Amino acid sequence: MHIGTRPVKNPQISVEALRILRRRGHSVKLVVVGAPAEHLKGEEVEWRQGIPEKEKLELLSKAKALILPSSYESFSYACLEAMASGTPVVVSSAVPEEVVIDGFNGLRVNSHDPKDYADALERLLRDEELWSKISKNCLEFVKQFNHIGVAKRYVSLIHEVYER
Repeated sequence: MHIGTRPVKNPQISVEALRILRRRGHSVKLVVVGAPAEHLKGEEVEWRQGIPEKEKLELLSKAKALILPSSYESFSYACLEAMASGTPVVVSSAVPEEVVIDGFNGLRVNSHDPKDYADALERLLRDEELWSKISKNCLEFVKQFNHIGVAKRYVSLIHEVYER
């Protein structure tokens, strides 16, 4: 799965990585959430535009991985949503290391070469043990971003500042 079709999200890298995997014999399909791009259309790509949040989360929970080859990415909510679904992520080095720890809760790719993304995705497709380990770690890692827990930490910090 790939989320976002603005140029900075580089959907063309995800589409090409998927095509490489198909040429290698993998029976995979890419779901792209965002506006369809005519030059990237193909039978192996399903475009989903304007879908409800619940449907996006259902798609994430069914995905083998989220691929995010962004040129620029701040704190990635898409990664956290995938992790909360137990879906491993394959991301560019633009995603902060605080969000995706290579080999722990996802795989980091230090290029924008579709072959490198295909290689990372293929590792997850071939190695069920690795996929399961990363999926489990995703579910644990994302717990630290629970909105109730975060709110409690903010309240605690506010009390600490006012007590000084």
